[in-house]
Amino acid sequence: MPTHPSSVPSRRRFLGVAAGTVATVATAGCLGALAGGSSGMTRIESEDPSEPREGSPGEFYYFLEENDVAVDELLRDGDELYLTYRSGAETVEESDEEITIVYEIYKRALIQRGSSVEFLYAEISNPFDGQAVGWGINTEWIRKYDGPDGDGSSDESSIADDVESEPGNESNESAGNETDGSGNVDMGQVTLWNNIMNSKVYESDLEDGEAESDLDNGTEADANDSDEN
Repeated sequence: MPTHPSSVPSRRRFLGVAAGTVATVATAGCLGALAGGSSGMTRIESEDPSEPREGSPGEFYYFLEENDVAVDELLRDGDELYLTYRSGAETVEESDEEITIVYEIYKRALIQRGSSVEFLYAEISNPFDGQAVGWGINTEWIRKYDGPDGDGSSDESSIADDVESEPGNESNESAGNETDGSGNVDMGQVTLWNNIMNSKVYESDLEDGEAESDLDNGTEADANDSDEN
């Protein structure tokens, strides 16, 4: 599989659209270079986690595989990661569960470990009809709506068990969970999940060359707030 995005037209299109749906205005220039084929792109290989954890992209790769995310490729360019994975989902709901798992690993294995990565762009290499071909995470969303300053003691290898826990379980850490431990609506989680869902890119977006998105400076909620005031 090629390691350079410029050799794959579909990847350039995806990155160009993803840049418009996930990135903030401040990084648009950098992402434009990436979409055209950056010479700084490097391939990341899976690496066993160290003690203490380093919060490296290689460890992120490792925990993705530990949680049954089939990684095709993980690339890095500066503070951006580009993940290609094979989905095992057969429905949109199952696809969203996979997104939640990847999100939790990104948060716990990278951001809570002090990683400098600011963006994750994820592309699904085998989408079914109607499934998003990709989506993304802006790390600022985590800082703002899902504070990463935990004690870092959770085991990333068991993230899937946490994410798939039954309603009412003490674990409420998944991005799609809209209640806190007391059963109250957690608006931060709602906003975070909406942001991730609105970052989805579909085949029709690639064909049109653009994606519709209300995200501005990283959050849909911020854009909505400004309209109301």
